[in-house]
Amino acid sequence: MSTVTTPAAQQREPARPSRPQLVAWLLRQTAPLLWPLALATVLRVVGQLAGIAILVVAVLGVSGQLSLSATVVTMVVLALAKAVLRYLEQFSGHFVAFAALARLRDLFYARLAPQAPAATEGAGSGELSERATRDIDRVEVFFAHTAPPALSAVLVPAIALAWLGGTQDAILASAIAPFVIFVVLVVPALGGGASWRASRDAVAAKGAVAQHVSDSVQGVREVLAFEHTAARLDDMDARSESGARSSLLAARISAVRGALVLLLQWGSVLAALLVGSAGVAAGELIWSQLLVALAVAIGLFVPTRAVESFVTDLNASFASAARLYEVIERPPIVTDALAQPGGAGQADSARQEHREHPVALAFDGVTFAYPEGVGSNSEAHAAPSRVVLDDVTFDLRTGEHLTVVGPSGSGKSTIASLALRFWDPLGGVVSLRRGAGPEPLQRIPLDELRTRTALVPQRPYLSDGTVGQNVALARPDASDEEILAALRVAALDEWVMQQPKGLDTPVRERGGGLSGGQRQRVAIARAVLADPELLVLDEATSALDAATEQTVRERLAEWAAGRSILEISHRIDTLGDTDRVLVLDAGRIVEVGSPERLRHAGGPFQQLLER
Repeated sequence: MSTVTTPAAQQREPARPSRPQLVAWLLRQTAPLLWPLALATVLRVVGQLAGIAILVVAVLGVSGQLSLSATVVTMVVLALAKAVLRYLEQFSGHFVAFAALARLRDLFYARLAPQAPAATEGAGSGELSERATRDIDRVEVFFAHTAPPALSAVLVPAIALAWLGGTQDAILASAIAPFVIFVVLVVPALGGGASWRASRDAVAAKGAVAQHVSDSVQGVREVLAFEHTAARLDDMDARSESGARSSLLAARISAVRGALVLLLQWGSVLAALLVGSAGVAAGELIWSQLLVALAVAIGLFVPTRAVESFVTDLNASFASAARLYEVIERPPIVTDALAQPGGAGQADSARQEHREHPVALAFDGVTFAYPEGVGSNSEAHAAPSRVVLDDVTFDLRTGEHLTVVGPSGSGKSTIASLALRFWDPLGGVVSLRRGAGPEPLQRIPLDELRTRTALVPQRPYLSDGTVGQNVALARPDASDEEILAALRVAALDEWVMQQPKGLDTPVRERGGGLSGGQRQRVAIARAVLADPELLVLDEATSALDAATEQTVRERLAEWAAGRSILEISHRIDTLGDTDRVLVLDAGRIVEVGSPERLRHAGGPFQQLLER
């Protein structure tokens, strides 16, 4: 028996990254977009130097070293230049930030979508939505408010103090410098670890709150029906309080750092005043030099204060970036054939044969167990040590309709998931048979596999839009006639045409406005429109009445000529149109045969019928 192992399925979370690793990762993911940050940094440095120059020019004018007209003109020019520089700096920085956020959103979805539904099992929709929206928004601080403020906090004081020491007095510059160094380098590091942990916990708590709200909204009928409102509110309060405690701790640390920054900034002014006054009293300095030093010390408030401000927000930004990293860098549960050595050549061969041979499915010694906390339908939360499928071997012949039945939790839906390669088996091989030989699914590019197969789940998802749009999801370029033909197979065409808007009949999110049976039939029509070679039906008609189900089955059988159908079913009494039945129990095949033969064989199938 050949074996395919998938370590990624067993270890789904990447190691938690450190802050330096997050910086490197963010820069690597957005490198082509970052060049305007250099421009933003230069503009910020020049603009802040212009702000200091305004104060210095004012001092020179008051001290009589510049004429009144020269002072006014120079200050006006510097003020206008500072305004223009500020605008251009903000534009450049936020241009990078918003382009980077768009890139991260695209990357987030591009990594998540091909791995669904396996990658989303065990992850709440509210939690994923929080990561894709607010967490990405918080990363904006890293791009727009980190590099330019950090570099300007070093460069502006260095340039200003070098100028002060070179043109006025080195002792005055030396008096200010230690305070600036403490503000820029020491204060931001105080409480850094505690602040980082608090920000990380606060961001995680916000994700938990988002998931709780999503669950409460989606399950509002059950919450109200079982009078669970008070308990849900209490749970929400507990989650919110946890996040508030973490946010409060981060705010306290930030407040302490902010107070120290102000203390040190005014300390630099006091130091310059004391040293300068002593120099003036000793005749070593003149008053204009002292006033210029004070102007420089006060002017440095702006670039140095920005360090503490962005450090506080940066911790939350890094915490959100870490949550994105967990999703984007998670090892793929299934690996595309194009990403494997030799995959491209195999893909070309597969495409050449795509229409030459109808698909058929083969399971050879397949064994599977879900990672902890995830799974499919009733098997979703099976213990990780429990094998869901154990040495399963069967063939789905070309043009055959095979139905898998068995008790709940026996592994039926897992067979459907493996057939569509939502997961890879831990042992054995799942293949699509072509002509004389099988081809393992791992050798077929995922895009091709998705076009050759289609799934109709028990609870299909319909998006906000129209009936026609939801059916055309399978083939957006389909004509109205083709969509109606697919709806006819699903026995929904007459109902649609009776509606005032026809194919434009509105459908709300999750199929709101349609009955459960209508939602299933829209999903069947969508699968039919896709024209797959292998159709997988997972309790696809469970919400239909007997007469409608019979009509749908008859039309599906007519449409499916030459195609293969793998059906998962709990309803043993509706198998008249199936060619063979495969009975599962506890992950093992216990019986296979035609419905007619198994009905009277005295085996597991007959026992299911008699329950």
